[in-house]
Amino acid sequence: MNRRRALICLCSIGAFGMSRAAPPTSKTLDAIPLKQHELAMRAAIAMALQNPMYPFGAVITNASNGAILAKGVNTTYENPTYHGEIVCMNNYVRQYGNINWGNLILYTTGEPCPMCMSALIWAGIQGVVFGSSIGMIKRSGIDQFIFSAKDINKGGFSQTQLLGGILESECDVLFANRIRA
Repeated sequence: MNRRRALICLCSIGAFGMSRAAPPTSKTLDAIPLKQHELAMRAAIAMALQNPMYPFGAVITNASNGAILAKGVNTTYENPTYHGEIVCMNNYVRQYGNINWGNLILYTTGEPCPMCMSALIWAGIQGVVFGSSIGMIKRSGIDQFIFSAKDINKGGFSQTQLLGGILESECDVLFANRIRA
């Protein structure tokens, strides 16, 4: 009987957790106008300029209308897990709660590392759009895992869409010209 109660409890918790997220919009990242992607990426670039050593800036937008809901920049000098994407996610949760991820898009100047991409997948975010590739970031002298965001997003577990190369040349300049310690 105790096992049955535990199973019912766990299933209830799982159902509750799944019901908190809004159903994803049917819009694909490719269907969003390039101008909207570029506008959001420019906001991520503006955030990245706040940390010229590690120029990882991120913004979270409403997938439907492009409104910017949260911003973040790499602050790993405070905490090693405070990558731009994580800071942005934390700022979103602080302001709106842990809801509606299926209707959000995160824009980031650099392709997310495995930690950040995993966090975005676990949140159930609709899409991730990035500028510079992992390869470019590595060439700039910033240590990176060799896994791409696409590698982390494999396996059918995630519904998160990926789109890379938005304002890539502008993002590449951030990393190529970064201040080195």
